[in-house]
Amino acid sequence: MRPQERDLAAFHAAFGVIAAGALALRGDVPVGVVMTTLVVTYHLGSVGLARSQGHTAWLRWWGFGAVLSLFMLIPDAVLVEGLGVLVFPADGVPDVGPVTIYMAGLWTAPTVLIIAAAEAVGHRRGDAAAAVTAVVAAAVVFGVAEATLTLLPAWEPVGVTTIGGLAPYLLLPELLLGWMVFAAARWTRTSRPVAYVPVAALVALTYTGAAAASWLLIERGLLS
Repeated sequence: MRPQERDLAAFHAAFGVIAAGALALRGDVPVGVVMTTLVVTYHLGSVGLARSQGHTAWLRWWGFGAVLSLFMLIPDAVLVEGLGVLVFPADGVPDVGPVTIYMAGLWTAPTVLIIAAAEAVGHRRGDAAAAVTAVVAAAVVFGVAEATLTLLPAWEPVGVTTIGGLAPYLLLPELLLGWMVFAAARWTRTSRPVAYVPVAALVALTYTGAAAASWLLIERGLLS
């Protein structure tokens, strides 16, 4: 395992334990306050460790993930206001439109994990294996997030089929998102950070369309 892979894995494992403990032991502290604190801590910790250890690729992945997370407010808002299939309960922190504020930074961690896993496999087994890994990693990362964070609840599906907190209509869009973030990381790895903006916007808008189309096909039975 290369130094960056080791440090990135150790950081995310440690952060996962801390996050689980903070949420489990929060007592009367509102969910939103804990989640917002964790999101800010994740960003500061990621940048601090990556910079101190000279992990430039990790910093690049974090930068793209941070920009993407801002744009991912769009599909969340569409699911809430446009389709009416998602609700963010009052949780003690402000909202950005219909979406709770910490969502503006929450998508960064899964983005970094998906890209890191894909690049680690790609370094050893090639680009095709990297792309497959990105899709598999997306299934795992987003599946765990949906199954656990809906229990808090950080958000609640409304009027759609769910299985253990998972909404099946989002499965294919999230697998597509896994591939897209990996591809975007490849497209922008020699670009200046300003290039993250249009690429992240494209990824978020494509995911928005995929989620809406999947809802029409699966939940509304458009083709039946």
